[in-house]
Amino acid sequence: MDYPKSVPSAGLVDGSFVDEDPLNGRPGSLIPASWGNGVTQEILSVVQAGGLTPSEASNTQMLGALRSAQLFRTAAPFDISRSAATCEYVQRALGNYAGARDILATTQLTLADLGWSLGLGGNSPYTVTLPDIDKAPMGAAIAFHCRSNAPVTIAHPGAAKISPQGVLLNSIVINSGESATIVRESGAWAVHGTASLKYASLFSGLTSAQGYQKHASGNIDQWGSGLSNAAGLVYVTFPISFPRAYFSLVATHAGGDTAMIVLNAANQQGCTLKIRDANAQLAANCTVNYFVKGY
Repeated sequence: MDYPKSVPSAGLVDGSFVDEDPLNGRPGSLIPASWGNGVTQEILSVVQAGGLTPSEASNTQMLGALRSAQLFRTAAPFDISRSAATCEYVQRALGNYAGARDILATTQLTLADLGWSLGLGGNSPYTVTLPDIDKAPMGAAIAFHCRSNAPVTIAHPGAAKISPQGVLLNSIVINSGESATIVRESGAWAVHGTASLKYASLFSGLTSAQGYQKHASGNIDQWGSGLSNAAGLVYVTFPISFPRAYFSLVATHAGGDTAMIVLNAANQQGCTLKIRDANAQLAANCTVNYFVKGY
């Protein structure tokens, strides 16, 4: 829309309308019907787009239309167009979740769950399956907080597409008190939150009779057992090699009698223990348990 510059009889001055000036003999500008109809139609288009019925008795309909939900609708999640953002869209984009609900049993999530915060409850183990990653937009996220009394498995259908610490897995396990935000990145659902820590090499461990546990400080605990030979020696190979050194080792024997155990030699890979019985004799076929700390 513009002034009727193409109509010479409109009487524009410097491109704008002017009033009549009888003293100086200047006629006022005329408003051509085409221009008047065009301006009116421009306004009516906005009023009608806002869901209102045009009324001659109202002079506030255009403002009402501009404030209506009909004219400014909240864009869909992950809309990256240049359309105007409503307050609703801004609130959601600032980090608020689209909604929240609880899950208590085996569930298949859909694309409608993207952006939601999901509480995992219940008393028995179950599996929550993520939407197919190939159908989810980049940056889409689902937040989980586990308060279940049993482990909950988060799985992806088909190929291994869950990445808690850079390694692709088919599923991860969330225990009570843990949280995880699953974010759709290139080629994988990246896992953020406490539930991913146990998958980090910094916190890796092996829970068994011969095992180890790494700590964030860099310290490593290792444990295991060995059987003494005829010379009373127990040759131990640690479950993993200490990157730098060991600094403490405690050993006990399995049995009801008194025995003495001494450290014969040790390095980053293992140690040699020597055991003597209550009579100070070298003891064969004795089980010795050890606990060693290093870094």
